[in-house]
Amino acid sequence: MVLRDFRPDDQGAVRDIVLDGMRERWGDAFDAAVNVDLDDIWTYYVSERRAEVVVCEEEGAVVATGTLLPLDIDTGQLVRIAVIRQQRRKGIAAAIVKELQRRAGQNEMKTLVVTTDVPWTDAVALYRACGFTVVETTHTTAMLCMDIARDAQQ
Repeated sequence: MVLRDFRPDDQGAVRDIVLDGMRERWGDAFDAAVNVDLDDIWTYYVSERRAEVVVCEEEGAVVATGTLLPLDIDTGQLVRIAVIRQQRRKGIAAAIVKELQRRAGQNEMKTLVVTTDVPWTDAVALYRACGFTVVETTHTTAMLCMDIARDAQQ
């Protein structure tokens, strides 16, 4: 497993990985057209928002991705964490989360947040296992938070 920075030539693979996961999750309710951020990942995330997008390669193929999106000088948000179905349950998502956490610390961020759907219990479990705490829930979403400064001291 190799974690590395997203490159523009990863565009198709990363878009497909994220959309396939969403299609799997949402079924008939899924609409790829509303995910315009995935049409040009480099421009939308890296160039315009100074985000860090990582990919995981297995045997030369991109199998997973995740993004650290700066919200402000102290806070980052994890978005677009996705792993292809055949590579799930191997610790890849956790490795991506840990890498993005490491990068947030290097960027002197103090807090990481992530929002996911409450019914998506695997996602909530992943983030909790990685050290996030549920700080807010509604009937549809859960917001989880991690204090990077505190975790770095432990």
